[in-house]
Amino acid sequence: MCAASGWPDFTSALFLGQHHPSAGLRPWNEFTTGVPAVLRELPAAKELASTVARRQQAEAGLVARSALHGMMDVLQALPRPGDLLLVDGGAYPLTQWACNAAAARGVRVVTFPHFRPPAVVPSTRSSPSTRTWLVTDGWCQGCGRPAPLGLMRAAVEGTGGQVVVDDSLAFGVLGQRDSDGGFGDGTGTARWQGLTHDGVVWLGSLAKAYGTPVTVITGDRGAISRVARRGGNRLHSSPPSAADLGAGLSALRNARIPGLRDRLWRLTRWLRQALRNLGLIPHGLPFPVVGVHVDPPLLAREWRAGLAARGLQVLVQLPRCRPGALLSAVVRADHSQADLDRLVRGLALVARDRRAA
Repeated sequence: MCAASGWPDFTSALFLGQHHPSAGLRPWNEFTTGVPAVLRELPAAKELASTVARRQQAEAGLVARSALHGMMDVLQALPRPGDLLLVDGGAYPLTQWACNAAAARGVRVVTFPHFRPPAVVPSTRSSPSTRTWLVTDGWCQGCGRPAPLGLMRAAVEGTGGQVVVDDSLAFGVLGQRDSDGGFGDGTGTARWQGLTHDGVVWLGSLAKAYGTPVTVITGDRGAISRVARRGGNRLHSSPPSAADLGAGLSALRNARIPGLRDRLWRLTRWLRQALRNLGLIPHGLPFPVVGVHVDPPLLAREWRAGLAARGLQVLVQLPRCRPGALLSAVVRADHSQADLDRLVRGLALVARDRRAA
């Protein structure tokens, strides 16, 4: 619900409904260290990073202030001048920015079509054995599917490089699944696809599912050590605050999280079926951002306005990887069934009005 109005809000990406009131956090002796992370970090920083890495069965972890800070540090510390950096053409803008910064250092940046990694890595005649890195988002909301991380890992295997994955959208939602299916354990898209984290440098923001603006980077010990020592933001920026870290640890340790994730799965599946019953085909694979394709985008904005007039807040998304627009509702574990019922009734009325017009 939207606290200010009491109307259902389907725009917030706090998928698991984690809000972290100040009274619910552990007290701290210092809010921030006053020095860059490369010199000193709060003990909770290592605790948070190691918790995420351990659950992924990755060798090591590190915290960053945001996904942008983390991606900039990874692409500054790992690819060297002369290395090849393959970037997915549909990657999130902050990833593109970090790749541009790497290009300014002499890293060769090549864009490939969205989720279609090259079978043979392009190389230069003078350096056929160039180290190759591949950068992608873990989950694309534009096409409603995960990156083909197995194929991407195979594309750079043997070059000395790795796959760099920004998994911020899926972290906390998707993860290793049991025989009953569902979203999984929240550890990310690699494990959701049944893959290990070998050959992967992974980044995930806790700002969505876990409700706190801090990012964790995981990977092999060598890669994480280089990022820790050489990352520019770790040298020139303040580290995450005690409040950020405390909220992250609180969310990861919340015993209710698996149940909330199961509830999120049930609500998501219910809404997708309800949309089908209205003749609206849900977009992509099951994920808490439930959208239908609407073209042209002006029509999607009209539908959003019609829902807003009925007290329902939804999103219009313009995917980078496909034409048209998505009219999307973000499902959260703290939504009630009545919230979803109201959304479906609103969509039915808007669709009826559209047909009448």
